[in-house]
Amino acid sequence: MFKSIVKIAFLGLLVAFVVVTTAFSTSKLAKVHCDEIVVVIDKDSPRFIDEKEIADLVKKAGGNLLNTRFDSINTEKLEAELRKVTAIKNIEIYRRVTGDDMDFKGRLMVEVKQRQPILRVINDTENFYLDDEGVRIPANQGVATQVLLVNGDVSEQYAREELLPMVKFIRSDEFWNAQIEQLQVSRQGDVIMAPLVGDQIIELGKTVDFQIKFRNLRALYDQAFSKVGWEYYSKINLKYTNQVVCTKK
Repeated sequence: MFKSIVKIAFLGLLVAFVVVTTAFSTSKLAKVHCDEIVVVIDKDSPRFIDEKEIADLVKKAGGNLLNTRFDSINTEKLEAELRKVTAIKNIEIYRRVTGDDMDFKGRLMVEVKQRQPILRVINDTENFYLDDEGVRIPANQGVATQVLLVNGDVSEQYAREELLPMVKFIRSDEFWNAQIEQLQVSRQGDVIMAPLVGDQIIELGKTVDFQIKFRNLRALYDQAFSKVGWEYYSKINLKYTNQVVCTKK
C-alpha cells in the first residue's frame, strides 16, 4: 500500500514537472524572435541550389520571417513549400533558441538533402538530370555533376521509362559503372554506348533484355579482350539477344 502511494506521488510530481517545464519553455519561446536563418546542406549532396538560394526560398514561403515571433512560425508549412522544389529530396526545419533569460537568440535551422542525379540528358532543346526515382532536376549552369551522359533523340519520357532501369543496373555494378560513360540514342530508339576504356562503338540496340546483353558483353571482355586487347575491335553489336557480333579494325 505504501509503495503504491509513493508511486502515485512520484508520477504526480513527474507530470507536474513536465507541465511546468512545457509552460516555461512556451513562455520563453513567446519572447524569442527569429534573428537568423541557418541553412545546412548535407555534405554528400550535390549543390543544385546553395545556402543563400534556399534561405531566400524559405523567406519567400514564410513571408517576413526575420524578427517574427518564433512561436508563430509554422515550420511544417515551410517544409511543405520547400519540398515543391524538385532539387530538394528531404528537408527539416526547426527552431533553436540560444542565450539566457536576458538575451535570447532565435535561429531557424534548415537542414537540406538534395536529390542525387544518376543520368544527364542533353538533346536539341533540353538539358536536365534524372535521379533514381525519375524526378527531373533542371541543369544548373554553375553545377557540374559527374553522371552518365545521354545524347541524341531522347525525350524525358524515354529516358525515364527506357533508360533509367538500365542506368540503375549500370550504377549497381562496379565494373560497368566504371566502364560506361555515355549513351547515344538514335531516332529509331537504338542505344549506342561509349566505353571509358577502348574506342570501340558498342551497339546495344533496344533496351529490351539489356541484362542479358550486358552479360554477353562481359563474357566477351573476360574471354576475348584478355587475349587480343581492348583495341582489337572497332564495333561490338549486341542488338540481338544471345548474339555478339564484333568488327575488327
